[in-house]
Amino acid sequence: MPTEVYGFIINGCVIFNVEKRKLICYQDESADMAFSIKIVSLNDTQSRLLSFLLRNRGDDFIDKENIMESVWDDFGLSSSSQRLWQSVNDLRKKLFVVGVKNDIIINVHGAGYKIDDSQVLSLYAY
Repeated sequence: MPTEVYGFIINGCVIFNVEKRKLICYQDESADMAFSIKIVSLNDTQSRLLSFLLRNRGDDFIDKENIMESVWDDFGLSSSSQRLWQSVNDLRKKLFVVGVKNDIIINVHGAGYKIDDSQVLSLYAY
């Protein structure tokens, strides 16, 4: 029985390792067995933000106040709508580097964000 989330698979080829704060993309380049790996590091805030969004992806949307409280306020950091917007944009750029399209994180205007659940699988540690 799974006990805790180890990470997530995004788009079928990107692993988000929550503990290590890494996005790892692995791809077969062609039929001749070439293989490539891209690794992108996330800072603490980006990792908490992505983890929170992915863990709550089944919701219709995740309220921005709830996001700010869980990602910033609970860690003694100052939150704001502007800071959330900037962090989401920075996170989208890092996800794009490993091949994840920007539409994985969907802005629900004036309310919060949601994740395209069809592109994400949870990985559990036992």
